[in-house]
Amino acid sequence: MIWIIGNHGMLGRELQELLRKEGLETIGTDLEVDILSRLSLEIQFQKCQPDWIINCSAYTAVDKAENDREYAYRINEEGVGNIAWVAQSHNVPLVHISTDYVFDGTSDIPLTESAATSPIGVYGASKLAGEELIRKMCNKYFIIRTAWLYGQFGTNFVYTMLNLMKSKPSLKVVNDQKGTPTWTKDLSGLISRIIGSNSRDYGLYHFSGEGECSWFDFASEIYCQGREKGMIQNDCTISPCSSDEYPTAARRPSCSLLSKEKVKTNFQFGIAPWEISLNQFLEEIKDAQ
Repeated sequence: MIWIIGNHGMLGRELQELLRKEGLETIGTDLEVDILSRLSLEIQFQKCQPDWIINCSAYTAVDKAENDREYAYRINEEGVGNIAWVAQSHNVPLVHISTDYVFDGTSDIPLTESAATSPIGVYGASKLAGEELIRKMCNKYFIIRTAWLYGQFGTNFVYTMLNLMKSKPSLKVVNDQKGTPTWTKDLSGLISRIIGSNSRDYGLYHFSGEGECSWFDFASEIYCQGREKGMIQNDCTISPCSSDEYPTAARRPSCSLLSKEKVKTNFQFGIAPWEISLNQFLEEIKDAQ
């Protein structure tokens, strides 16, 4: 039995669907089980008796977190600590999803798992605090840092761009932040590989799509592929701009490339170029758009 915490979110829903298709027994919970209550988590554990716990829950409102520090930390640190406590109490492996925002974005090369962390915003700092609790409390854990996540369920950059490109003649998109888009189905595939192989290669891992781009490059590719697939009928001019032209409450890392060598080596997991994954994603959703 696999317990997915946060199964109503973008990744949680994708992951539960994939694991079920692969014949694995899952149970998903969301707000009905309070991660801020160890008792609530323990009661649910006793009900389902899972062999694995996967935590897809998080406070992810990056800008809002700057003025909502206490609650961001409650979810991303205290809540994660409670989940880690339950996993350790029952000697069950924990898979936890973290973020590239634990880095400051000053490196121009892909970061390995041993790279020094230095978050520049509340969101990244709260996620790092959750990571640290897991490492202190758990013997059996997989922390997976990912970046620029998009997928079928929920709000994300791809959906936002498609909607804007259909309704506006021109768009400006920042060109001075570099990273790699990650499809939820690809990340779910990695998690499935870890569980399906009953891996004991515990530790910290980085995972994203293969390659690199700016948000402007990402938007341009969405437009090109969307036009080719008939998802966008009108012309839309996409222009690059600087982050300074679109100030946000929270600073973003200017470069958040992640090295995936450890994932590839330990799990023999192939990673598709981000453009290929985007193409497959758009094929899946085009009839619904």
